[in-house]
Amino acid sequence: MLVVEVPHDLILSSLSNLQTPKAEPTQLTVEEGNAVFQADSTCSESSSSPQWSKMNECRKDVKAVRLDISFKSPSHTGLQTTELVKELTEQFPASTPLALVLKQFLADRSLDQSYSGGLSSYCLVLLITRFLQHEHHHGRLIDQNLGSLLMDFFYFFGNVFDPRQMRVSIQGSGLYINRERGCSIDPICIDDPLYPTNNVGRNCFRIHQCIKAFADAYSTLENEIPSLPSNDESNSVPQVKLLPRIIPSIGLSVGS
Repeated sequence: MLVVEVPHDLILSSLSNLQTPKAEPTQLTVEEGNAVFQADSTCSESSSSPQWSKMNECRKDVKAVRLDISFKSPSHTGLQTTELVKELTEQFPASTPLALVLKQFLADRSLDQSYSGGLSSYCLVLLITRFLQHEHHHGRLIDQNLGSLLMDFFYFFGNVFDPRQMRVSIQGSGLYINRERGCSIDPICIDDPLYPTNNVGRNCFRIHQCIKAFADAYSTLENEIPSLPSNDESNSVPQVKLLPRIIPSIGLSVGS
């Protein structure tokens, strides 16, 4: 996360002097050995050159990377949040792999961004932390069965958790608090450990889609488990990958 400070007077002066630049032809020069290739954006002939085609092919392989830019303000808590998440992942080592898998799980369903009604990364980490607190899964990562933890997470938040009646808090050893009816119209209530009066889940208006996705994932995995080979058969039977069944993008990356 990039945090910058922008003086108010600088913003005003920039707006007053804002002008639309004229389109100018751009020239690209690429040197390879002793040969020099020149490409003008206004010239269509250069686009057919081998070097230009090669550069276009390279650009096709570039993937977009999401970048959050926050402007520092009295209400900005990004740096404190980052430090808190670091502490939580150190206390609960299993939260890191669970968060990575669940984040991709939600991303495949376009449920991973708060501005579109999904679960933000911060909300997801708090849910995972509360789940691990509840299950008393302390200790080293090597001593934990991550597959079982993932199944338990899907089951609890897909079939047991009710955001209309339960409020999530990781204070102390963690709490699921009865949510008073009529006290808030927020779709889900997740207490912010840094500011308890702040509900970090207030924008997650698609929480019921998230819950249904968790429930469906649990059912899918539960139906697949009986068909897995036993320990005696594991050496002779090809390895079965279950995550691509619920996270299609993982299967695509493995296949490529």
